[in-house]
Amino acid sequence: MKDSFYSKSELEEIGFKKLGENVLISRMAMIYNADKIEIGNHVRIDDFCILAGKIVFGDYIHIGVNSRLQGSTLGLFIKDFAGVSYNSTIIANTDDYGGEFMTNPMVPLEYRKICPKPVVLEKHSLVATHCVVLPGVTIGEGAAVGAMSLVTRDVEPFAIVCGVPAKKLKERSRKLLELEKEFKKTLTEA
Repeated sequence: MKDSFYSKSELEEIGFKKLGENVLISRMAMIYNADKIEIGNHVRIDDFCILAGKIVFGDYIHIGVNSRLQGSTLGLFIKDFAGVSYNSTIIANTDDYGGEFMTNPMVPLEYRKICPKPVVLEKHSLVATHCVVLPGVTIGEGAAVGAMSLVTRDVEPFAIVCGVPAKKLKERSRKLLELEKEFKKTLTEA
């Protein structure tokens, strides 16, 4: 299993803008624009993930198998203790599909309308399997997005949302904030 991840020296050679400690990235992940990607400490990115554009990872992050993260020029910001599960897509850029412009990267820019907007996953937020998060969305602290959801709007802190489009179902417990404090104490005691 250890050999399925890049070594520290191999990660340094990739040329990330920032590279923290204890970073595990699968050798089967695809990385584009590494010079725009910042990775904190204790980050794991699994097989078949695609990373492209400006992405800023905090600490203690997990990105599940076959997830696609596209930060575009404005950025995708994944803060501490957040996670993205298998087969999810988060994009910070899209073409305008309204029909007044042409679309796709093979068409010259003067005929297209690009719609970049930053995406933020706040601390302790979670995106479950097979979700899509669109440009301009902020998923609030401690919020959870249920499986197979389409997130088109901001998600309030500690909300649990699900569906197409995602709608609030209930509140998530805030106990995880106490657990974070306990966990951080163990780090300072060590």
